[in-house]
Amino acid sequence: MNKNYEPDNQFVDRLEWQLSSEFRRANRLKTSSRKIAVSRRMVAIAITIGVLMTGVAVTKAADYIKESWQKKIEMARVETEVELKKVQLESIREIASDIKARVSNGLIREDEYQAMKIAVKKAELDFKKSQLNLEEVKISGEIPRNELYAPLVGGRDFVSERLELDKMEIELEIYLISRHLKRIKKLTEEGLIQDHELDQVMTVIANQEAHLDKIQQRLDLRSSFLEGEITAREVEIESRLTAAENHLHHAQSKVDSLEQQLTRFQALEARGAITRSENRQLEFALDAAQAELKLAVLEMDVLKKLR
Repeated sequence: MNKNYEPDNQFVDRLEWQLSSEFRRANRLKTSSRKIAVSRRMVAIAITIGVLMTGVAVTKAADYIKESWQKKIEMARVETEVELKKVQLESIREIASDIKARVSNGLIREDEYQAMKIAVKKAELDFKKSQLNLEEVKISGEIPRNELYAPLVGGRDFVSERLELDKMEIELEIYLISRHLKRIKKLTEEGLIQDHELDQVMTVIANQEAHLDKIQQRLDLRSSFLEGEITAREVEIESRLTAAENHLHHAQSKVDSLEQQLTRFQALEARGAITRSENRQLEFALDAAQAELKLAVLEMDVLKKLR
């Protein structure tokens, strides 16, 4: 053999290394051939899904954190409200206790103490309402809702519960004014006060009774909605219509009262008992009340067309 073709030691070592590398490579290929082949497209889809799922998880986590903070903020607000109402209630109870002692000593009239007792009951209702708000926030984590179409919260009808408390508060107002009315009537009969003062008290009672009717109508609408008798849209229109009817009633009563006062004032002006400027002020008030009445009529017409 030509010595030029005779392999030296370096060539042999290199050849052995290449053969060993090829053997190892071949074995690796055999092992991978047993695995399920996955296309690059499927790998890309899997990666995309993973990214999207991660994004959804992050979004849900962010929403959870946001809702958690919102609940904490709202909880802090209503808890503060409860504490304030509690302090107010305790304070007014102390005042009532002091007035009761003064009544027994003859320093204050009994009717003043009765008025304070009503004030205590109203403060108790306010406290109960704040507690209702707190209970609702604890369950829902959201601001308490008063829409007649609001859903139940944890199976409870917080909307109706608050309306019932409002109703009780108006009933207390009517009771208190009715007691005052008896005294006004007696003073009117004795000629110590004028008839128009009695009319004013009667108007206040009529307005409060109209307010009470409004609350009852809202309770009835709420019940109809929860029973599935009317839709959310219908309950909202009917609710607004009820409010508009009460607004119309109030505006009409205000106009009637001012017209009666103006008639009396004009007679007093004719006798020189009051000045023309005093009458003009009443005329301006009547003009404003009549404008309010026209607006109430227009509101009623618009809502009736939406039915």
